[in-house]
Amino acid sequence: MKNKHINAIVVGAGAGGGVVAKELALAGLSVVLFERGGWATYDDHDDDELISQRTTVLGNAFGPDNKRYRRVVQYNDGSTQIVLPTEGSYSNNAACVGSGTVSYGAMAWRFMEQDFKLKTIYGHIEGSTLEDWPISYFDLEPCYEKAEWEIGVAGEHNANPFCAPRQKPYPMPPFSYNREGNLLSDAAKRLGLHPFPIPMLRNSIRYNGRPACYRMRSCVGFACPVNAKCGTHNTVIPTAIRTGNCELRTHCQVAEIMLDEKGRATGVKYFDENHQGQIQTADLVVVSAAAIETARLLLNSKSKLFPNGAGNNNDWVGRNLQGHAYTGAAGLMKDEVYDDVGPGACMAVCDFNHGNKDIIGGGALCNEFTAMPYLFSKMRPPGAKK
Repeated sequence: MKNKHINAIVVGAGAGGGVVAKELALAGLSVVLFERGGWATYDDHDDDELISQRTTVLGNAFGPDNKRYRRVVQYNDGSTQIVLPTEGSYSNNAACVGSGTVSYGAMAWRFMEQDFKLKTIYGHIEGSTLEDWPISYFDLEPCYEKAEWEIGVAGEHNANPFCAPRQKPYPMPPFSYNREGNLLSDAAKRLGLHPFPIPMLRNSIRYNGRPACYRMRSCVGFACPVNAKCGTHNTVIPTAIRTGNCELRTHCQVAEIMLDEKGRATGVKYFDENHQGQIQTADLVVVSAAAIETARLLLNSKSKLFPNGAGNNNDWVGRNLQGHAYTGAAGLMKDEVYDDVGPGACMAVCDFNHGNKDIIGGGALCNEFTAMPYLFSKMRPPGAKK
C-alpha cells in the first residue's frame, strides 16, 4: 500500500532522529518518523534487573524484540549464529521511542577540541583509517548549546579545566556527590587531579515541565519512573508531534530505501505494525537508525547506480564502526562507601583525556553507576569471598 507523499521521512526515533524530526516539523515540513518499537515506560518493566536494557539476561526491556528482529550471521564455513541485540551487559541500545535515551546513564559529554583533529595530533596510525573531522569544535559548539538547553543538562560549566570553551552555562545546577563521589573527589585532589560533577541529562531541578530526579539506584538500564531523565521521547519528539506536521509510526520496520535512476532517495518500503508491506514516498529521507541498523538499511537498498547498497560503491558502508569502550576497577574498602544514592555516577576527572605519553587519545575517569545485585555479583575484587 502506498501512503500520501510527504516532505521528509526520518528512520529511527532515537537521539538523532528525534532531533531531526523536531527541526523539520518546526520548519513547516510534513514528516513521518518511523520507529520499529513502541512507547516505553517504567511501569512496563519497573526494577526487573534481569530484563533491564543494561543486563538483558532474559531479554530487552525496551526492545528489540528477539523474535521479530533476529539477526543471523553466516560464517565462512556455512554455519550460522543468531546474534541477539545488545548481547551482554553495559549496553543501552534499544528499539523504542527515544531509543537508548530512555534507558541510558545520561552522561552529557561534549567532544574536546582535540577530538576533531586526532590525525593532526597523533599522525597516521598503522591499521587505522583515522582522519580529522571536516569541521571544528567551534562549528559544533552552538549545536551543543542548543541541545543542552532544549533537552536539559545539569552540570557546572567551569568545573572541568580541560573542557572546550562554551558560550553559555548548563541550564541546571549539577548533582551533588554521593558518599562514593566525595571519597573519590577528595582522593583525586590529593593526587593533584581536577574532579568535577559529571554533566547529566537528567533534571536536578524541575525543568521543562518535568520533575527533578529523586536519585533512585535503578536508573541506568531502566526508564525513569518520574520522567526526570531527559531524552528525545520526552522533549523533542513530543514537540515535533505537537506542531501537527510530524506523524510518528511505531512498530514499523523500514526494510529498504527506494532510489530512482539518478540515485536519489524517493521513499522507503516498510512493514507496518501488522507485518504488512507498505510504501511511503518523500522528498527527503533521513536515516538515523544508529550505527548497525543504518548500515544494514543502506546495504539492503540496492539500485542500478548502487548495486552494493546505497552509498556503498566504495565499500565503506558498515566499516569503521566504533563504540565507546569501558574499563574499570573494583576494590574492598575499610569503611562503608555505599549510600544508595543513585544513579551512582556523579564525579569525573578529565586529566588523562589527551597528552598521555605513548598513548593515543585517552579518556575520562568516573565513578560507576549503581550496580544492581546480578551485575554486582560478577564484580569480585581480589580477596572477596565467592
